[in-house]
Amino acid sequence: MNTIYLDNGATSWPKAPNVASAVSSFICDHAVNIGRGGYDRAYETAGQVQDCRDKLGTFFGASDSRNVTFALNVTHALNTLIAGLFTPTDHVLVSGIEHNAVMRPLTQLGIPYTIIPCNKEGLIQLDEFASLVTKRTKAVIISQASNVSGTIQPIREVAKLAKNHGLLVIIDAAQLPLSSPPSIERDEIDAIAFTGHKTLLGPQGVGGLVTSPDMAQLIKPWAAGGTGSKSDELTMPEFLPDKFEAGTQNLPGIIGLSAALDYLADHKTAIIEHEEQLTAQLLSYFVAEERAKVIGPATVQERTSVISVDFPGLDNAQVAYGLFQEAGIETRVGLHCAPTAHRTMGTFPRGTVRFSLGYATTEREISDTIEASKRVLNSMYNHKNIRKER
Repeated sequence: MNTIYLDNGATSWPKAPNVASAVSSFICDHAVNIGRGGYDRAYETAGQVQDCRDKLGTFFGASDSRNVTFALNVTHALNTLIAGLFTPTDHVLVSGIEHNAVMRPLTQLGIPYTIIPCNKEGLIQLDEFASLVTKRTKAVIISQASNVSGTIQPIREVAKLAKNHGLLVIIDAAQLPLSSPPSIERDEIDAIAFTGHKTLLGPQGVGGLVTSPDMAQLIKPWAAGGTGSKSDELTMPEFLPDKFEAGTQNLPGIIGLSAALDYLADHKTAIIEHEEQLTAQLLSYFVAEERAKVIGPATVQERTSVISVDFPGLDNAQVAYGLFQEAGIETRVGLHCAPTAHRTMGTFPRGTVRFSLGYATTEREISDTIEASKRVLNSMYNHKNIRKER
């Protein structure tokens, strides 16, 4: 069966065209470790990793690329921040659209939090912010964009409010919009947790942290081990990036991400325009479809290319399966690891069908998706009516 991949919110596919060859070349020709070997190939590999670190530093507005540290993914990075900064005597603010990558560590570690309400489109209510700050509040943690509704949050306004109250600002950039990546310096953000395999078009298994210099000093590393530096000491080095990079990193993933960043640098504007055009096309159909309910903003100006749809009166899982059977359309159905967001959007516990297109999605695929959706809905409602008549 030919398939139409509309699950880029889970991971981008296909990856940037130069990623596979970069990873393959590294594994075949340079797959030695860094910080350990004292020979040319080890130094060359270290240089490649530094190149990726430099690109990420520029992309996320860090004054020093040493403040870019690698992790397995954005979840791993958020755990480093939450476990390394907060205790049960602290208090944090989170938005009403947060992913379990934030909510589960807070819950597991017993760190008190308060949810900043969002409106029906998933947009944070800034006028509620000040009333939720307490003497124990230490930080605000917020997803720049929702993996459920696609809503893009006003992170710069949030940062200004937070700074007025002396709070740290932590951004979960898993679903970052390519058109407006967060910046440590420009936006006065203390830490950005990112992943390489979604918007950045890199391979799975690599993400990390970008921190301000002051923030890096506050975080206590929760993982410890070999770094290739300060090997005479039994504690983690205090300097970056070693402080947060215990053990061998995912070097093939970092090399692949570096290649993806090169591709994005050359094609960023075209990708943004392409995704906005196709998102508008699919969004306009679902907004007008009486048998569907779009979750989140109704315009592309306020959202990413993630479109969540509820089909009232039908089983969303059956709709998703019907779309796959009808036209090979690959979506994600359910709660998307974000029950907090679904509670905010009023779709808990049934969840939604999520359509998330990417840079490689074609206009024909979106047209086929719209026509297949019409056929599936017609078939399911006809079958439902026949059963009622019986």
